[in-house]
Amino acid sequence: MSVKDTWVAMFEPERFPPPRLSGVSLAWRYGLALLGWVLVAVGYIANTAFSEEAARMTAAPAPSPGASALPTPAGTPSLGPSVEVSFPGGYEAFAIPPQIVLLDLFLGVAVLGIVHLRRRFPLTIFLVVHALAMVSGSAFAAALWVWLSLTSRRDLGKSLIALVFMIVTSIAQYLLPWAPRFDAAIAVVGILFSVAFGLLGAYIGVRRDRHTSVYERAEQADRDREFAVLAERNRIAREMHDVLAHRISLVSMHAGALAFRDDLPPAETKQIAKVIQENAHASLTELRLVLSSLREDPTASPEAPQPTLADLPALLADARASGQVLTLSGELAPGLPLVQQRHLYRIVQECLTNARKHAPRSRVDVSLSGATADGVRLLVANDVTQVRGAIPGAKLGLVGITERAQMLGGTLDAGVRGGRFVVEAWLPWDHHHRRRTA
Repeated sequence: MSVKDTWVAMFEPERFPPPRLSGVSLAWRYGLALLGWVLVAVGYIANTAFSEEAARMTAAPAPSPGASALPTPAGTPSLGPSVEVSFPGGYEAFAIPPQIVLLDLFLGVAVLGIVHLRRRFPLTIFLVVHALAMVSGSAFAAALWVWLSLTSRRDLGKSLIALVFMIVTSIAQYLLPWAPRFDAAIAVVGILFSVAFGLLGAYIGVRRDRHTSVYERAEQADRDREFAVLAERNRIAREMHDVLAHRISLVSMHAGALAFRDDLPPAETKQIAKVIQENAHASLTELRLVLSSLREDPTASPEAPQPTLADLPALLADARASGQVLTLSGELAPGLPLVQQRHLYRIVQECLTNARKHAPRSRVDVSLSGATADGVRLLVANDVTQVRGAIPGAKLGLVGITERAQMLGGTLDAGVRGGRFVVEAWLPWDHHHRRRTA
């Protein structure tokens, strides 16, 4: 990110909430705030000792006997014992009463106790801390911490309110009885210092958002990668089921005929065995084609073309050759995209497989019709029969063809209607098509 982009982002709202602090991150922040309190306390102690030593060394000698003592000047009330705070460079010293020093240190501790709420109530905690810092120099480090935390959220409205309040309290503290004389130069330097730290806080917020954004993108990429892997596994499992279930059901049906019929002539037995061999060979070939999609070898031979509705007559012919009774009706307009054709082929294939497995001697009626404006409607129905020794199934076929239809934006409904098992599917003509509603 360029300097210009960073500067613009410093005045935009934060994109991510700040992370929860713990361990070392929290310890060094509290350590700096506590160090500020300790330095102020040490400063008070040092100035007290220095003031007492200076007072002892500069004390006037006692008046000689018989001499008259000078009267004490009147005009300024006495504050009692005090701590004198002085500055190098010619600034005048000022005295702070001991009770105010104790109050200062106590408020500094209190501020350290509430600073952990700065993220839950950023502006409120800022106002409270800086109001207390007006009379408590030991709360300065914690007040600076709260100011940085507030500006890192990059809420321009709250930051401006906080800056105005900070300027007002900085000027108002000169009205305290023990405060030094107002100096415009110091006030201007303090304002510039506050603005600079506010910009630093906004920059910290930008850096934090950038780091979180990178972390979020990495996590999202991992999730997308896992989802892509899972989707690819589901696609391969669906293709393997659709390809193998049809062939294996044919093999199972003919093998069952050989097992239960011992009166078949040799010629018919040989024909059934040939059908089993051909379907087993076709199963292996189609399985090899499905598994080849997993390979990433660029020198591998290209995959065989996927089936379309042009292959539907051959599918129905195979089913009739296995003994199924089929009827095909309907009229389909030309120009249907190949993607829709492939999925319609797989749906019809699965419906024929289910009928052969669960109702092998029932009639199967297939109706396929559609046009560009209305989409494609497929209806497959077979009689419901109770067959002993039917081929068991995993009940995933209907789930697979339902997912196929939904993936293209269509619908699929399956169930028993009037003594027949009916599968009704609707697919849009293409991805731009939307189903008309009354």
